[in-house]
Amino acid sequence: MQGYFAQAPESADISSGGRPLLASVPTMLAAPSVTREGSPETRALPIRLALTASDALTEEGAQSCLKAMEGVQVLPWRERQGAQIALVLAYEVTADTLRVVEEAAADSPLGRQLPVLLVADAVSERNLVHSVSLGVVGVLLRAEVRFADLVEAARNALLGQSPMPASMIRTILNRLRVLESGRSRVPELTPREVNVLQLVAEGLRTAEIAAHLNYSERTIKNILHEMITRLNLRNRTQAVAYAIRSGQLQSR
Repeated sequence: MQGYFAQAPESADISSGGRPLLASVPTMLAAPSVTREGSPETRALPIRLALTASDALTEEGAQSCLKAMEGVQVLPWRERQGAQIALVLAYEVTADTLRVVEEAAADSPLGRQLPVLLVADAVSERNLVHSVSLGVVGVLLRAEVRFADLVEAARNALLGQSPMPASMIRTILNRLRVLESGRSRVPELTPREVNVLQLVAEGLRTAEIAAHLNYSERTIKNILHEMITRLNLRNRTQAVAYAIRSGQLQSR
């Protein structure tokens, strides 16, 4: 049986410190399946999951350990859409990992998105944010968890929580803050420019816009030219699209 990821990756921004707990069958079998008791609510929940790993040895060992746990049903990866949650075990989160995450989170025939719990030694900030956008509901570092922790995290994820180290949560929040800050710096249109673009969007010609707003045609042309130049756009159509995308003009 082949795993999805054939080779160990390079280093990444967020790592487990080089102590992979789930890296091999001997390590996994030697590790007790309980490190903390977990809440009564999560321990009582039966769970149906599917998993894939970066190599066949890890995948087979993980399946064996999880199947031995009470209340856990492990489905073959090819039957993952019948699971409640998918586990993806990797070394470093790479483009290949993200493709598997996207594949796992794709809509099933029932029209639902399968939540994904990602377990890795390392993940870059960019791939962390990207993985969440693809459907990852939790990220765990392999050196910090055992199989009982994985199951508890999966159950908590199904209850609406997001199992993830605090440092990763801060990373995601900081990235969202940067994106939000970028949005706030979008050049604003003047009320007169918005009025002109609204009429352009409605299909009016320059003369009709001028008559509607009681301006000269030359004024309308100047308004459009100055706005298109300032925003580094090509034409009126792009100006209308920009205004709609930035939320300054309502599409009709």
